[in-house]
Amino acid sequence: KFVQLVSCCFFSVSHGANDVANAVGPFAAVWMVYESGTTAKKAEVPIWLKIYAALALDIGLLTMGHHIMAALGNRMTLISPSRGFCIESGAMFTVMVASKVGLPVSTTHCITGATVGVGLCNGNAKSVNWKSCAVIFGGWIITCPAAAFITGMLFWGVCTSPTPVPGNEIFEGRVPEEFRS
Repeated sequence: KFVQLVSCCFFSVSHGANDVANAVGPFAAVWMVYESGTTAKKAEVPIWLKIYAALALDIGLLTMGHHIMAALGNRMTLISPSRGFCIESGAMFTVMVASKVGLPVSTTHCITGATVGVGLCNGNAKSVNWKSCAVIFGGWIITCPAAAFITGMLFWGVCTSPTPVPGNEIFEGRVPEEFRS
């Protein structure tokens, strides 16, 4: 159990190193363009952005992390301390190597794959709950189109909102005629 606790700590480090970087990278690029009006291959990430990302990761783990842990812990396959050590170590090494190479991988995908791999090591495909795997895989497939749709709707809302331009009453600080009571 102690060795699994150690592997859990190392996996947490890899989770922060990779998933926070995946979220901070695009945000840092947008911040650089906003702040300087230019683009570059590399951007200096402000310390406040790193702190924000770390806090956001912690809030996500505290509020929704238990759902992921419940789905992976004994719902997909039986997990003992030795199996947990193997799952966490394998996923941690995968994530850390990907981080070093610069590949943006998901720690959740890695640990799910490691859990299925350990379950298959029983020598029996029935030791893995394939229904649970299908639900998780379906969630991964739905995520991209759902994020695209929501982002598109937000962008459409911003683009079609009133725009302050010279000659427009909004720009001059007056309320347009149609909104006056």
